[in-house]
Amino acid sequence: MSLSTLEQIKKKVRRLTASPSENQLSDEDLEEYIDTFYDQDIPSALKLWNLKENIQLYTVANEDEYDFDTTLYKDVVKPLYIDGREAYFSLSQEEFYRMYPKNSFEQTGPAGDGTAGPYAMTLTNIPVMKRSVTISAISSTGDTLTVYDVPQIVDNSVGDLIDYSDGVTNRGTINYITGVIEVTFSGNIETSQSIKAKYVPYQAARPDTVMLFSNKLTLRPIPDGVYRVDITVYRRPSQLLSANNHADSNEPQVADWWQYISYGAAIKILQERQDVESVENHMPEFVKQESLILYRKAKQLSQQRTGTLYSQQADSTYGYGGWYGL
Repeated sequence: MSLSTLEQIKKKVRRLTASPSENQLSDEDLEEYIDTFYDQDIPSALKLWNLKENIQLYTVANEDEYDFDTTLYKDVVKPLYIDGREAYFSLSQEEFYRMYPKNSFEQTGPAGDGTAGPYAMTLTNIPVMKRSVTISAISSTGDTLTVYDVPQIVDNSVGDLIDYSDGVTNRGTINYITGVIEVTFSGNIETSQSIKAKYVPYQAARPDTVMLFSNKLTLRPIPDGVYRVDITVYRRPSQLLSANNHADSNEPQVADWWQYISYGAAIKILQERQDVESVENHMPEFVKQESLILYRKAKQLSQQRTGTLYSQQADSTYGYGGWYGL
C-alpha cells in the first residue's frame, strides 16, 4: 500500500496527536481536519505549479456575466486572453465601472388608465443591459410601485420583471434586444401618472476587459458574439473524503505531499486542543516538509528560461502579473 493513501495519512496524524482511539478523535472529524488542510490551507499557502491549469469559457452574445466556480478554483493568474488577445483583468468594481460606467437613461412611458395593467411600452435605446432595468409608477393610493428585471434562464434575451416589494412576484417581461416591455403593477395607476423606466443601453462589441467579483466574471464591452476566454487558475486540490468524490479521492494530488498534509492536519487538531507544546514540537518538521515542496517547485521553475527586460517572466505568480486571491 502506498504511504500516500488517506489511511496512511490518518494513521500518522493519530500518532502525531496521540489519538489512537476513535473515542479520542472520531474518524469523521479526523478526515475533516485532513480535508480542510489539504483543500483550503495548501492552495492558500503554496502557489504550486502542480495546481496551475488553464480553463476556458465561451461568451454568449449580449451576456456580460459568467459564473466562476470558487469551489474548484482558488486564484486567477494574469494575463487573461480573449480570442488570443490579452485582456485587462481587474478585481475592483471601482476601477471596472470607472472604465465602463453604467450610464442610465430615463424614459417616460404611457400614462395610467386607472387599472393595474397590463401596460406596454418600448424602450428607445436598445439593446438594454441585463440587471439594469427598473420600472415605476405612482399608484392611486400614492405609493411608488417598482419592478426590476431578472434575466430568464431559458431565454437569454428575455427578463422577468419582479415586484420590488416582495422580490418574488413576476409582474411582466422585458425583451432586452427589442426593448419591448409588458408590466402589470400591484396597484392601480391613475391617468394623471405616467410610467417611467430607467435602464442602461449599450453597444455590443468584442470584449477586452474582465472583472472578477463575487464569484462572477463580468466582461466589457458586452460581447456581440461568441468569444473564447482563456484563464489560468490555481485549482483547489481534490477533496480527500472519498464520500464526496470518486474512488481514487483518497490519494493526495501529489504523492510527495503526504507527510506535509499529515503534519498540517495534526497541528490544526493540536491548536484546537490548545496544546501549544506539541504544536511547537511538530512545527520544525512541518516547516521542513513545506520547504521540500517549495524546493521542488523552485527546481521545476529553474528549468524555464530566465525573464529579461525584453521578455515576460515565465512565472507570473508574484509582482505586477501576480496571483489574485478570491
